[in-house]
Amino acid sequence: MKKRAVAVLENGQIGDVDAANLRRFIEEQIYSLPGTTRHRQDFSILLSGSRATGTASPTSDVDIDVLCPQSVYEAVHRAAHESGLIAAEHSFFHLVPGDDYGRYFGADLGRPHFSLLSLEEVERQFRDYDDVWLWIWTNAQVITDPAGRFRRIVEGFIGYPPDLLLRKIKYRWLLAAYWEVEVYPHHSSRDQDLLPACTGLLNGVNELCRFFFLVEGKPFPYTEKLLATARRETKLGAEFYPMLQRVVDLVVGNVEVEAAVWDRLREACDLLIAGDHSPECQRLEEACARAMLDAGVDRTWVKADFNNIGELLTGKLGPMP
Repeated sequence: MKKRAVAVLENGQIGDVDAANLRRFIEEQIYSLPGTTRHRQDFSILLSGSRATGTASPTSDVDIDVLCPQSVYEAVHRAAHESGLIAAEHSFFHLVPGDDYGRYFGADLGRPHFSLLSLEEVERQFRDYDDVWLWIWTNAQVITDPAGRFRRIVEGFIGYPPDLLLRKIKYRWLLAAYWEVEVYPHHSSRDQDLLPACTGLLNGVNELCRFFFLVEGKPFPYTEKLLATARRETKLGAEFYPMLQRVVDLVVGNVEVEAAVWDRLREACDLLIAGDHSPECQRLEEACARAMLDAGVDRTWVKADFNNIGELLTGKLGPMP
């Protein structure tokens, strides 16, 4: 696991955010929170999301996470809730109020915001191997981390336990097939079936992307970032991105706009599951089978492929890992 460097808020940028603007935001919005007078000693502050990973668009917002010990979290949450600063009783998400929020990072960005979480909650997410949170934390840029508390949590993550990883791989592979085979209405051209058809295909693409991360032993990001990040960070994602992007484009109508919608959807479906007459699909199936074998999935299980679907549907793979 890579070392977490602590950014210095002096000059330049952190991620792709101007350090001076970030410092002002922290002083005015975070170090002013009620419930503690030890903000600098209590708070680990991180830049996360697309601004931390260098994948932001010009209008992407700035995601900041603030972590602190549980007792501090409870005191700050209680004080902020009582003052009306936040509305939720069991979570802490704060949008900068007013109409002049552009003074921090520019008027073209979304309203700046930050979340407050306890360090104990972050430890639980790592213990539970919560994929999305693991991706967020291992890609975050550390701004300040008193006593290295956050860094120690992240550096303690050395990968998934082998049995859990195999279960995650099987689960995501079968779930991708479930969306593409079971949910998609293969013998329909009725308008009322467009929703399950589009949903099945797009969810199938998302599950394949999650699978691409897991066969390399990596956590995966939240849905918004799945396809683009899989292309950038996984071997299978890089290889099959053009095919999967075409599936998405066919579903949403970015290509072959003159074709009937069901013709586009059937072409998209063939790209995903018709290995008997789609060369792209056959390459995908063969590459995924090799990846499962390399990750340690039993050869008999890989050969049975969709015949394993009962393990998913009857719960033998357990709850969604």
